Amino acid sequence: MPVVEVPEGYTALVKGPSRVKCPGGCRVFGGVFHGFEVPPHKQYPVEGPASIVLESGAVEFVRGSTIPPDWRVELEGVVALAGPVDSGKSSLSTYLVNLHAGAGKRACVIDADVGQSDIGPPGFVTLSCTSAPVPHISELEPQDGYYVGSASPHGVEELLTAGVVQCLRRAAAQHPHLVVINTPGWVTGRGLQLLRALVDATGARVISIGGALLRGITVSRPQHVLPRGLHDRRELRNYAYRRHLKLALAAEADHSALTLCEWRGALECPWGTYAAADVSEPQRRGRERVVPRHYLRYLLAALYKEERLAGYGIVERLEPRVALRATTADFDEVRVGRIRVDPQSLEELEPLP
Repeated sequence: MPVVEVPEGYTALVKGPSRVKCPGGCRVFGGVFHGFEVPPHKQYPVEGPASIVLESGAVEFVRGSTIPPDWRVELEGVVALAGPVDSGKSSLSTYLVNLHAGAGKRACVIDADVGQSDIGPPGFVTLSCTSAPVPHISELEPQDGYYVGSASPHGVEELLTAGVVQCLRRAAAQHPHLVVINTPGWVTGRGLQLLRALVDATGARVISIGGALLRGITVSRPQHVLPRGLHDRRELRNYAYRRHLKLALAAEADHSALTLCEWRGALECPWGTYAAADVSEPQRRGRERVVPRHYLRYLLAALYKEERLAGYGIVERLEPRVALRATTADFDEVRVGRIRVDPQSLEELEPLP
């Protein structure tokens, strides 16, 4: 395994998928670590001087630090990070967590970027709190979550806002010094309206990356952000499904356990009703959508116990009872939405329209 020397005054951008060991410790996003893994389609900056053992992956050297100097801000309370796609919100979230961990303070992250979730599966607003540094917030385990049922914030803005408010209330019980809300990268039109609603609902202070979106602090966009296309984003979502959906159990539930969407011979959701029929593609008839029968299989489900996220499942059928492949059998609520996932490959399928 090659040993890579990172000179002082340089940064090594380690591109995933990669596994790195740092025998003498290395600084990543403001924290010091002796080893870490970089997921596919991500890159982590290792600041020199450092010696790293690269078990896999590729490295690019750049002069100086990739962390903008104006990211080092003294913060407390609740902040919302705002910026377009690939602007560095997850990197800034990680850096702020590590700054506080290095000062012996507790920080929480509310990941509301439902399409490119770092902490939980796509479609969830998730919460995690820590007093320890992390190479990236994607290393954090979700401690609670709110399922909005879609990998896009379009059309579920109210549910997304409710999820952030609920996670903020749960975070407050841990008495953190800082709560970081990582918002979606939808910053135009209704997306900006959603951002405004999140800020008003939480009282968060806004940090805009690369240009002011709302009143607050504006910081620089990093120069070395790894761009990702639609294919890369799909692979990242599938990576998140495989990480979190450990479907070891078969479970069943009564129809009364279904929430958000309900079953009455058709799947009735707040945004529309889905009736299965022998059709080749979805058809719309007013609020009702007639869909191929297989569209009502393999719905991603959030499993709750006493109103707390207890696990995940994939619905295999809705009649005569709800049958699931699940991560737990101890739940009293099944929440489904638009997202569909193949239970074998754990890759996303065509969602409900």
